[in-house]
Amino acid sequence: MLLNFWRGFTAWRRGRPFWAGLFVAVGALLVLFPPFAGLKFGDLMISMQTLGGVSALLIGTLLGICAAALWTQPRFRLASGIVTVLLSLVAIVVTNFGGFIIGTISSLIGGALAVAWTDVPKKPDEPKEPNELQEPNEPNEPEPTQRVQPT
Repeated sequence: MLLNFWRGFTAWRRGRPFWAGLFVAVGALLVLFPPFAGLKFGDLMISMQTLGGVSALLIGTLLGICAAALWTQPRFRLASGIVTVLLSLVAIVVTNFGGFIIGTISSLIGGALAVAWTDVPKKPDEPKEPNELQEPNEPNEPEPTQRVQPT
C-alpha cells in the first residue's frame, strides 16, 4: 500500500513544478514568520508587529498562493514564477529583509525553477546523417578546410 502511494505521489510530482512550489512555500513561511514570532529572552519580550508585519502578511500570503498554484495548476507556472520573483524582491525592502534574506533567496530559487520548468520531455540528440552529395569522412581523415585567397 505504501509503495502504491509513493508511485502515485511520484507520478503526481513529475507532472508539475513540485520543487519550485516547495521552495516558494518555504520562502513564504520564512517571510511570514519573523514579524509574528514573539521572541522571549528571560523577562524580555521582542515583537516586530509593525507596518513590516502587515506587508509580511500580504506578501507571505501571496507567495503561499503562488506555491499552491504551482502545485495545483501547472499551466500557470510562468505567471506564478514571475509573480513569485517580483514578490520576493519586494519582500527584501518591506518585510525585515525578506525573512532575513533566506526567505527571499528561497522564493527566488522557486520562482526561477517555476519559469524554467516544462512538462515536455527532452528529446535525445539524433546523430547527424551525412549529406547525399558529400562523401562521408573517414574516421582517420582530417576535416576538409577551405582556403581563402586574399583580395
